[in-house]
Amino acid sequence: MLLDPDFGVHASRPDGPQSLYRAVVARAVLDLFGKVVPASEGVDSTGARREALFFLVRESGAWAESRRRLCDACGIDPDALRANTLSVLAGREIIGSDHRHNFEGIELARRLWAEEQAAPIPAQEQRKRQKAAPRKPAPASYSTIRSAILPLLSGPRQFKELIIATDGEYGDSMIRKVLANAIRKGEVERDDENQTYVLAAA
Repeated sequence: MLLDPDFGVHASRPDGPQSLYRAVVARAVLDLFGKVVPASEGVDSTGARREALFFLVRESGAWAESRRRLCDACGIDPDALRANTLSVLAGREIIGSDHRHNFEGIELARRLWAEEQAAPIPAQEQRKRQKAAPRKPAPASYSTIRSAILPLLSGPRQFKELIIATDGEYGDSMIRKVLANAIRKGEVERDDENQTYVLAAA
């Protein structure tokens, strides 16, 4: 059964306020899988079924938070409810005492679920995924590259040796820029014959 792990017997049948909250969750299950969904507040039957789907299966966001709060209030495991709903949408039969209810809208619910899975990712969810994606590190600043390159020139170094020594972390053009500026300032000398660079003698 979707709601009661022991098929509506013993401790899973709450009394008092819990039963009211559980009725709301049960209504969502019926709205999703029932043959006839009562429209209310201007929402058509497909819209009501879709809202029930969002409430029962959304993994994050406002619908998921509402499910967790209601389930906590009535003693139902929200993750188990979602997993059970997904298994029925994937093809599992509803068993236990649920067979006494009118769940003749299962195929409609499965088609709706298939449409939701095939639909483009909502813009808000897409932005969230983009934020969660690892960002590329910002390019190193000129001063950072200069501070990494000049100490390597305590002895003669070819350009390719500087690339290897810095693990290719800095672009060729930026290293060449650092070297050119240092040569212009008289901080570095270039040996054109051996194609090496070295710090200028103090």
